[in-house]
Amino acid sequence: MIVVALSRNLLFWFVIIGGLAIVGVAQLYVPGSKYIRYIIPLAAGLLFLHAVMDRMRIKLHDRRSQLSVIVPWAVAFTVVGFISAAVNWEGIGSAIIGLKGYFQMWAFFFAFILIQWKQEILNSLPRAVFIIALLQLPFVLHQYLVLVPMRTGLSGLVPVDVVSGTFGGAKYGGGANAVLAAFLLIVIACLLGLWKHGALSGWKLLVYSLLMIFPVFINEAKISAVYLPVIFVALFYKDIIQRPGRFIIVATAASGIIAALLTALTLLHPSGRLQSWSDLVEFVYEGQTASIAERSGRGADLSRWTALTFWAKEHVSSNPIHILVGHGPGASRTQDSVLDLADTLAEKRYRGLNIGYTAISALLWDTGILGLATILGLFYSAFRVAGKLAVRYKDLNAFYAGMFEGLRAGILVLAISLLHKDFFVFHIPYQTLVFLMLGYLVVVGKLSQEDNASKNAGSAVRQSNTVNEH
Repeated sequence: MIVVALSRNLLFWFVIIGGLAIVGVAQLYVPGSKYIRYIIPLAAGLLFLHAVMDRMRIKLHDRRSQLSVIVPWAVAFTVVGFISAAVNWEGIGSAIIGLKGYFQMWAFFFAFILIQWKQEILNSLPRAVFIIALLQLPFVLHQYLVLVPMRTGLSGLVPVDVVSGTFGGAKYGGGANAVLAAFLLIVIACLLGLWKHGALSGWKLLVYSLLMIFPVFINEAKISAVYLPVIFVALFYKDIIQRPGRFIIVATAASGIIAALLTALTLLHPSGRLQSWSDLVEFVYEGQTASIAERSGRGADLSRWTALTFWAKEHVSSNPIHILVGHGPGASRTQDSVLDLADTLAEKRYRGLNIGYTAISALLWDTGILGLATILGLFYSAFRVAGKLAVRYKDLNAFYAGMFEGLRAGILVLAISLLHKDFFVFHIPYQTLVFLMLGYLVVVGKLSQEDNASKNAGSAVRQSNTVNEH
C-alpha cells in the first residue's frame, strides 16, 4: 500500500479500478467489507496531494495555460456546496457526512487535471475502460443465473436490479443496474464513434457492441430505451444530409435494437401484465407522474416528476437562502442511504417521501438552484468541449475524433441520468465514471491547445527567419 501511495501512476490506476470495479463487487459479494469504499476516496485524496506537490515544483510561467471551461463550473459547485454546509450548519459530524457524499471523488477530478501525465497513460485509458467493460460479463452472468433466482418472489424486490456488474448492490436489496447500463452504453457510443471515423472495423463494432448490449437487455433498466436513441441521434444526426445512405443503415440498426430492447422490457416486466410497448410506456408514465396520494404505500411516495413539483411547492414561501443554496449537502438523504445519519431534513420533516429521489431533486434540496445550475453548466460545458475536440481531431487523428464524438454522446447519457436516479450525490462507481470522463476531456483538451500553441510558435519562427533572410 505504501508503494501505491508513493506512486501517482499506481494511485491513479488504483482509484479508477477501485472505483469502477472493486467497491461495487465488495458491496455485493462481501457486505461485511462495506468500509472498503472509504479507501478509494482516501486514495483520491493522496493523488490530489501528488498534484499539489507537482504544481509547487512547476515554475509559475510554466503553469499558465488556457483554463478549460469545465473547471470553473466544477469550482463553482464546490464553493456552493461548502457555502450551503456553512449556512445550514448542524455540527461537524453532519457537515462531514453530507459533504463526503458529494465530494468524495472530486479530489480525483482535480488531481487528474493538475498532474502532468505522460502520453502513454492517457493513451492506455480507453483500453483500460474497455477491459473493465468486458469484465462486467462474468459478473452479470453470475448475478443473472445465481442471484436473481434467489431474489425471485421476495416482496418489494425487483430481482434483476442486482444485475449491476461491478457497480454494486445488495444481495437482497437494490442494485446499480442503471449505472451499469449507462456505463456500457457510453462504451458503445465510443465504439460507434470510432467506427464512424474509420478507427474500428464493422465486424469488431458488431462483436463488441453485442457483448456490451447483452447486460442491458437482461437487467431491465428501462432508462436504456431513452439512452439508445439519444446516442444514435447525437452521433449521426449530421449524416441525414451529409451521408444519407449511412444514416439509413444506422437508423435501421438502431430501430431494430431499440425495438428488441422495448420487447425485452415488456415481456420480462415483473408484473407480467404488460402485453405491448404502449403498455410499457403507459406503465412508466403513470408511475412517474402519479400524485403522492396515488403512490401512497409504494415505498417511495414521490415520483421523479412529483419530487420536483413537491420541492417547488415547499419553497414557494421558503427562506430565499434555502431556495438559492439549499438546506445543506446530505439534507435530502434518508437513514437507509446514509450511514449513521438519521437527523437529516428528509428524516425529520419528510420521512418516507424520498425527497432526494433523483440527483436533480437531491441537488435542489441540498444545494438549491445555484448548485443545480452549476452542475448543469458542468455537463453542458463538457458536452461542448467534447464536440470541439471531435472537430479539432477530425482530420488529424481518427481515433481521438471518434472517441470524443462518443464521449459527447456519453455526456448526454450522464446528464439524463440526473433525472433518473440519485447516484451523482453519493455513489462512488458513478462518480468515478463521471470524473474520469470530465478529467479526460480537460487533460486532452489542454494537450491539444499546447500542441497548437507549439505549432503556431514554430510557424512564427519560420516566418521570422524567412523575413530576416530577405
